[in-house]
Amino acid sequence: MYNSSGRVQIVSGELLLNGTKLQDGDGAAVSEESVVEIRSSRSSDYLLFELN
Repeated sequence: MYNSSGRVQIVSGELLLNGTKLQDGDGAAVSEESVVEIRSSRSSDYLLFELN
């Protein structure tokens, strides 16, 4: 996602987005990141939007 921005929306489950915990219904903006790390310890559904 370098030189762009985006958004992550959690549909179900939980995950860590660059170390920040997100749960059902949470959303987060992502900008000016050279690396986006998404980790989950259980089954999760999410949407990742890349915006230019």
